[in-house]
Amino acid sequence: MKRFFVLLLAVLVLSVPALAADYYPEYTGPETTITMWAWTSNENYSIEEFEKVYPNIKVIWEDFGVHYEKAQTALAAGSGLPDVLMVEYSFAPEYMDLGAFQPINKWLDEETFVELYGEEALGWCSLDGEIYGTPQDSGAIALFYRQDLFDKYGIEVPETWEDFAVQARKFKEAAPELLFNGPPIGYALWWVGMVWQAGAKMFDYHDGNWYIHFTNPTAEAVFEFWGELFDEGIIEPVMWWNADWYNSLNEGTTATVLNGAWFAEWLRYNAPDSEGQWRVMAPPNNDPSKPHNGMLGGSGFYVTAHSQNPEAAAIFVNWLNSHPDSLRCLNQYSNLPIMVSTRYAEILDEVAVEDDFFGGQVIVETLWDAHNRIDTTFVGLPIWSNLDSSLSLLIQDYVDGKIERFADILPLWEQEVIDTMKEFGYFNVIIGELPE
Repeated sequence: MKRFFVLLLAVLVLSVPALAADYYPEYTGPETTITMWAWTSNENYSIEEFEKVYPNIKVIWEDFGVHYEKAQTALAAGSGLPDVLMVEYSFAPEYMDLGAFQPINKWLDEETFVELYGEEALGWCSLDGEIYGTPQDSGAIALFYRQDLFDKYGIEVPETWEDFAVQARKFKEAAPELLFNGPPIGYALWWVGMVWQAGAKMFDYHDGNWYIHFTNPTAEAVFEFWGELFDEGIIEPVMWWNADWYNSLNEGTTATVLNGAWFAEWLRYNAPDSEGQWRVMAPPNNDPSKPHNGMLGGSGFYVTAHSQNPEAAAIFVNWLNSHPDSLRCLNQYSNLPIMVSTRYAEILDEVAVEDDFFGGQVIVETLWDAHNRIDTTFVGLPIWSNLDSSLSLLIQDYVDGKIERFADILPLWEQEVIDTMKEFGYFNVIIGELPE
């Protein structure tokens, strides 16, 4: 038995370099410099590691913040995009549809992509069989909650959505001046994510057609669930991403937030006085025995149509988002708790350490579990900005009393999205059904 184990270990050790070589091919072009626009912090550490392995490829990283307006200007002008562009998964289909990216299948085929990132990620980085980039961080939905408030008011961690509603009502009665949860006004990603987490979708793309079916039974049930809590005044929609919202998280006037795994970093920087009070868990499920999850955000790195050296750019985006040396850097220096790559499991024991901000909880293990519950995918609509703005106006109408029941927003939103797709010239739209 001992001899068999030694031989097996030898085979595994010998196979790793060959496997790695298949994942990360040699660069065959001349010495070159490529550029990247990305707002994630401290990408330079990964770049330094990459340049040690590929000394003939230099990477210039530029951080303009969220650069969509600048990218759209360059795209309209026909030049000026960098070789590599960071784009949120929800906006990526719009850029694909506009021809902003070029395929990298020649250097990263679908089989290798699935091995490195999982089949679900194809929906975030490809269209019509063409792969345009690689996913970086996970937006797996998680429930962030204030342990101090839970302890003070006797709130239990909910395992099911039914229990979530019970605890919300209990909290409202015990602390009416505080907010148990404040879903966002607008931010379509959140609402789409809640439907995804429930095991469904509201739209998709397949065989050259866009499918729209917001009013499917699961989506309706999700909007009815949150609508009931809104209509009763148990929770309320709020504006996110502003000083008032961050203060509510920092000062402990909001007890829970449902957001993507990346939100751990945002909490750390925007609610520093709350250190030690937060905990995190995979979100509740309707059936805890069959847990699954959805996404809220996360970003990919895509090779643009303006790149003059797509080989170098393709090799870089793949190495950046899947090589363990890079994943370590992204975790440690960019404070991204969970990456999409399946190779993240190789460094999990190393990076899964106690986190003082979360009261000593090993949040990486929890968030990795939340990420691995994602077992479905779909393609976002190519009008994401309009999706956001129309929902924001409808929710504001609800807040202002112009819409009586929150759940009535869903069919109104669907119709506005259908009208916008037609206005933008999308006549390949199938309404009222979704692809299998």
